[in-house]
Amino acid sequence: MDRHRLIVDSVVVRFGEKTVLSGGYITSETGTVTGLLGRNGAGKSCMFRGLMGGLRVENVMVSIDEKPIDRQEIGRFIKYMPQGRLIPDGMQLHRAFELYGVDYWAFVNRVPKYSRHYNSPIYELSGGEARLAELYLVLMSDAQFYILDEPFTQVDPVSIDEVKALIRERSRDHGIIVTDHNYDAISSVADNLFVIADGYTNPVHSREDLVRHGYLKK
Repeated sequence: MDRHRLIVDSVVVRFGEKTVLSGGYITSETGTVTGLLGRNGAGKSCMFRGLMGGLRVENVMVSIDEKPIDRQEIGRFIKYMPQGRLIPDGMQLHRAFELYGVDYWAFVNRVPKYSRHYNSPIYELSGGEARLAELYLVLMSDAQFYILDEPFTQVDPVSIDEVKALIRERSRDHGIIVTDHNYDAISSVADNLFVIADGYTNPVHSREDLVRHGYLKK
């Protein structure tokens, strides 16, 4: 399998006089899962939203295999599950799958309880049920790279194992970036870790790095 590398670099995000990111950076390689950590307000979601065009940023540079990617073309290469709801409240679940070109019944074969939700608008699902469906929708759509912003949020402990299994499965041929407040879940699924602190992205090689950057206490 040919390896491909995504680099998101030099991300600068400011709101008025407040600087959220001065040197946001993340990289992903097909065949791996990259975890991004950071305290609330550190700028993780801002970096992703800025990359995908959902937030105006002062600067962002994106390349795949050292070739710059036009911001208008990002969606061809990267699919993004945002921190908030992906599917509009009133949309039927099967319709969302149709729009993303993903087989709904393949999802049901994997998680049989969703057979009863084919015609359900997303608001009728619990938060955890909606999150799992959205995760599958994004990860099974056509892209080289996937960004998952808090995929474990609201997901029950049993389904967390399903989420991790799906991430590992899709990472065999794709690059996946995951951020979440569930440190144990991220650390168990990620091949490498970064942490955002004081506006910059820093590589994590040990637990001591997370303590030094203020993410974990001693």
